[in-house]
Amino acid sequence: MSLSELNLSLFEWINASSHATDWMIVFAIFIANDLFYIMLLIFLFFWLRGSFAIKKQIIKAFIFTCAALLFSQIISHSFYHPRPFMMDVGRTLIYHSPNGSFPSDHMLIFSSIAFAYFFSAKRSIGIILIAIAWLVAWSRVYLGVHFPLDMLGAFFLAFVLNFFGLAIWNQYKVMIMQFVLRVHYFLFKPLIEKGYIK
Repeated sequence: MSLSELNLSLFEWINASSHATDWMIVFAIFIANDLFYIMLLIFLFFWLRGSFAIKKQIIKAFIFTCAALLFSQIISHSFYHPRPFMMDVGRTLIYHSPNGSFPSDHMLIFSSIAFAYFFSAKRSIGIILIAIAWLVAWSRVYLGVHFPLDMLGAFFLAFVLNFFGLAIWNQYKVMIMQFVLRVHYFLFKPLIEKGYIK
């Protein structure tokens, strides 16, 4: 069996069948679309109210995620692969623009954040976030906008960038945090002084 055949076979196994229940579809849509915004709100809250250590971890995750998305754009344009609905494969239950499928940006974002925590003192949080990332991966395939290999590719890219980029982060993290916190203090000085945010 070729890699393309395996990819298609896994997709057909995971993708929602015509017998899929409404509650399962609603759950998958929530995970695929809405969980991202909830995570953003959680990170925003912890950034505004969190300690220096929490802020440092958020900045680390942000930088690695931005780097991963940049690499993703290069890969997507260099090795274009159509999405399932563009190939008239399976069921598509949410709208998605007909752009490149590989690698998955959603999976890349969640995986990059997860590995940023995994390769830190907060490894237990990283493990939980890795599980959430794979839940997101399932939902995007289930709803018909990605293939399984899109998810594996994103997961591997996030791992590689975090693993090999850790030394660079450790070398420059003090300088980065000093700059970011100066900007943060400049923007929120009145609220910081009143104790509303940290």
